[in-house]
Amino acid sequence: MATDTSQSPPDGLRKAGRRRIRSVLNYLRDRPRTRLFLLVGIPAIVLLLFFLLPLAYMLWLSFLDGMPPASPTLQNYLNVFTTDLYLRVVWRTTVLTVQTTALVVILGYTLAYSMARFSRRTTLLLLLVILPFWTNYIVRMYALINIFSRNGLLDWIQLSAGFAQEPSGIMYTHTAVLLGLTYVWLPLATLPFYASLANLDDSLIEASKDLGAGPIETFFTVTLPLTKNGVIGGIVLVSIPTFGAFVTPTLLGGTDQIMIGMVIENQFTEAFNWPFGSALSVLVSVFVIVMLALGVKFGAGDVISKQGGGE
Repeated sequence: MATDTSQSPPDGLRKAGRRRIRSVLNYLRDRPRTRLFLLVGIPAIVLLLFFLLPLAYMLWLSFLDGMPPASPTLQNYLNVFTTDLYLRVVWRTTVLTVQTTALVVILGYTLAYSMARFSRRTTLLLLLVILPFWTNYIVRMYALINIFSRNGLLDWIQLSAGFAQEPSGIMYTHTAVLLGLTYVWLPLATLPFYASLANLDDSLIEASKDLGAGPIETFFTVTLPLTKNGVIGGIVLVSIPTFGAFVTPTLLGGTDQIMIGMVIENQFTEAFNWPFGSALSVLVSVFVIVMLALGVKFGAGDVISKQGGGE
């Protein structure tokens, strides 16, 4: 009796699988609504369940005077804007956000400009810029703690250069938090800066120079305006996570440099005042929405959608 070796079990299973896939594709081809639901509906449901509903619950909770069921109130928001302690926290958070963003923009844009205009080892430099993202966040923070601590690397450099007479350290100061946040978010802003500079048409710069403009005038009239989308995108990408940061200020600033993210974490995990923590979270969310809206309005929507990050 002859045996059909061409119809071995694996080949049979493979053909059966292809028939099933073909039948599913034919089924979807004739049903555009089902196809649309699979493509858009499932991601929308995930977004609704894990983002919008928790956000709506947090907003509702922020208007209660306790855990549900509880009476509605505005006291949580009034506490934020009438209590000196929380006003100082919001002010300190705003100042650190502005300072960090300004430092990152200046340093990141300078670095990106150098890579795009003068360097021949762009790939290597980009790799070095991205490298901190591949290092554990806590490891990076403890490296900074060793540098900023009393008798740390920073003290050794200052004593060796004669800038200081005795070790002091900068841990748990405004400067330590500012430098830590700048270090963390510098790579995040450098990439959009570099992308906008790398796409800049060199002939425009040459034309500006041919018309008699100097390097500085060319930079401010050609380079900077044509790369403003990258700059705005970098500002948005840095300011949003900085405003809600709590790991970096907790480790480098301690209890002397409290930011709004630390207060939120405290309200949820130690004080168990979830309504007040929700009110503070809503304020942070409003800041995020405002920054995103400004970024999109001024043309940085593409840059923001391609980047991301957070503590």
